Formats: sequence, C-alpha cells, structure tokens
Amino acid sequence: MPEEANEKNAALEPAQVEREIRKLYVATAFYGIVEILFVNSFMLLYFSTLGVRSERILFYLAMPMFVRMFALIFFAEWAERLGKVRTGVSGLLITTFSALLLIIAGFAPKSLIEPLILLAVSLYGMGYGIHLTSWFPVLSTIVPSKRRGRFFGVMRFIYQTVGIIFTFIVGLTLGKDSSIAIFQFYLVLAVIFRLVGISFYARLPDLESRRKTGRTILDSIWHVIGKDGFLAFCSYVFLLSLFTGSCQSIFSLLAKDTLGMAEGQVIFLGNLVTLGALLGYFCGGIMVDKVGTKYVFLFCHFSFAASLVLFLSRDFLLLPVMLVIGSLSFAFGLVQAASGIAISSEMIAISPHDNKSMSTALCYSLMSLGIALSGIFSSGILKLGILSSSWQLLGKSFGPYDALLLFCGVMVFLMTVTLGLVPSVVKKAQWG
Repeated sequence: MPEEANEKNAALEPAQVEREIRKLYVATAFYGIVEILFVNSFMLLYFSTLGVRSERILFYLAMPMFVRMFALIFFAEWAERLGKVRTGVSGLLITTFSALLLIIAGFAPKSLIEPLILLAVSLYGMGYGIHLTSWFPVLSTIVPSKRRGRFFGVMRFIYQTVGIIFTFIVGLTLGKDSSIAIFQFYLVLAVIFRLVGISFYARLPDLESRRKTGRTILDSIWHVIGKDGFLAFCSYVFLLSLFTGSCQSIFSLLAKDTLGMAEGQVIFLGNLVTLGALLGYFCGGIMVDKVGTKYVFLFCHFSFAASLVLFLSRDFLLLPVMLVIGSLSFAFGLVQAASGIAISSEMIAISPHDNKSMSTALCYSLMSLGIALSGIFSSGILKLGILSSSWQLLGKSFGPYDALLLFCGVMVFLMTVTLGLVPSVVKKAQWG
C-alpha cells in the first residue's frame, strides 16, 4: 500500500491516534443503531405493520441505496470544500431527520403513510451518501495503513454488538406486542442514541485542510477513473452487490410470508445475520491483513453461493427449519461482513491520494447502485408475478423467494471468474 496514502497521519502522535480511534468506536456504536434497524428486518416489519405490501417493502428498502449513489458523487467535492468532519455530521443529521419522519408515518393517515416512507428513505439515502463522502477520507488520516484491516474489523464488531443487544431487546418485545407504538418507541430510542454518536463524531480532528480543487465534478470523476485498476475494481463491487444486495431482505420475507414466522422470529433471524457479521468483521480484518484481499474475495464467492443455494435444503434435511435457515443466515452475515472488510481496505488502497472523497464516492456509488438494482429488480419480479408462486424440486414445493435466492447463488458462483478485476493492492501484511 502506498505510504503517501497515510502521510497526513503524521500530524497525530501515537497516543492521539489511539484516542481518536476510540472516539470512532464510540461514535459508530451509537449512531450505527439506526443502520442496524434498516438491515436486520426491523424496518421491513415496521413497514409491513403499517400495511405496506411485501414487493413494495423491497422497493422502499432499496431506495436509500439508489439515492445514495447520486448523493455520493454530487457531494464529494462539497466534502473537499466544507471539510470532511463537518460534511459527515451534516449527513448524519439528515439521516436522523429521516428516522423522525418514519416515526411520524406511524401517526399519519393511511393515504400519507407510503409517501412519508418514500420521503424518509430517500432522505436517509441522501444523508448516508453525504456522510460516506467524508467517512473514508477521515479514516485515512487517523488510522495507520497497517492497522486498517483490524480497525474495520474491531469497529464493526463493536457497533454490531451494540446493535445486536438493542435488537435482541426489540425482538423480545415484539414477540409479546408488535403494535405500531412499539416500533415507534424503539425508533425514538435509536434517534436519541444516534444524536449521542454524532456528538462524538463531531469532535474528530479534520486533518486535511479545506481546499478548492479547481475541478468540476466531471473532471474529478475522470481524474479518479484514470487510476490503474480503479474502474475495474468498482465494476467488480457493482456486480457482487447486484447479486447479494437484497438477499437479506428476501430471507426475512421468506420467513414471514412463506414460512409464516412471527415478528419476533423474523427479528431473531436478522440478529443471526448480525451475529454472523460480528465474527465476519473480526475474521475478515485478520484475513485481509494476513493474506490480502483477493483470497478473502475468493472465499466469499464460494461461501455466498453455498449459503444462498442451501436455503432450499430446509425441507430435505431432518432438522428443524429454524435451525437450518438460522445457520445459513448466520453464515451469510459472516461472509457479507468479510467481503465488506475486503472492499473497504482495497478501496482505500487504490484511491488517489489527492481526491479520496471522489474516489470513495464513485466506488460506493456503484456499490449502492448494485444493491438498489438488486432490490428494485426483485421487487419488480415479485410484483409482475414473473416467478411461479409454487414450483417443485425433487418432490418438494418452493416459492418465488426461493427462486430468487437460487438465481443469486448461482450468479455469485459464476462471478468467481471476475476476480481478475480486483487489483489486490492490499497484499499480505505484517501485524504492527
């Protein structure tokens, strides 16, 4: 990894580096709870309780990623001029406001519920995108390059642990009472915790001075994609996101609609994905630092494919259905987290030093586009009834959610041939 990518870190003494890293851990642990609620089935169940149909839920859950794609690019230059930390705080505050709109949706007349949800998830995507334009540039000036794999692992381990504890309590409560008021109560708590996390993030040092690059957005984009290997890697990230982005939501809908599980059980499955992610972030950080990103991606391709295709094995095994799909949900979370660590580490390594905001924005824009299209296509396929409501495999009956998971699993496996698009800048590193 180029040493100049971390040259700004020299502005901090070792003790200061440790202090700022601890501050990052605390900030993400608190403000990350809202993100956890979006990915662990809480929002899916909340929208369902508000009367939204399943295919429209997939669409609404995909919208933040679609909006984020544009926000990342549009606000990347803004981060260079306004300041990285200030930009990040602005984005976090917008996402907090979007959570408040979701709370208000529970009180709204039926005709206004879905418009409020659409506005809220769109604002969430915009705020999240604004925050991400500065997130990785801020990290690159604080976290030493030789520690980034472990930092991402520990950081995500901490915030996922906090999220699991929070949503475990949510799941227990929903098992007894799944009224709209209960969802709103926990959203209010998440907003309060988020404001605490934002206060910690706002105190991070902005080590890169604000500057005007003299480039237009298009100039910045051309400057970034001209770097060897950057566009190829972004294309790889897009394809991987396209075939895995909506899978967790499909898991939850399969559990709710096909298997008839209660809200508490669906939340429990979401927590198993998060528990798997805990282990995945920790192991992924170690693997990236030890063997490099390409081997991590190779492991993830085979594991993604296996965990998705094996969802269809639930009726063939002489085991409880909850045990089978719970284990596979855990495995999917582990693999998804490990691939996320590898993507983050590789992206920082290949980003041009003089334009980190735009480079990370472009990469995450394509990732967001992949995730958004995954959800939008899945929603459209379900809404149009393209897939059979019931089909047979070896004498067992399956539904459209199973067909989607089978397709995604096969495509991820076939995508192994695209690993040549990964520059693998992050090679085997020695522990510092």
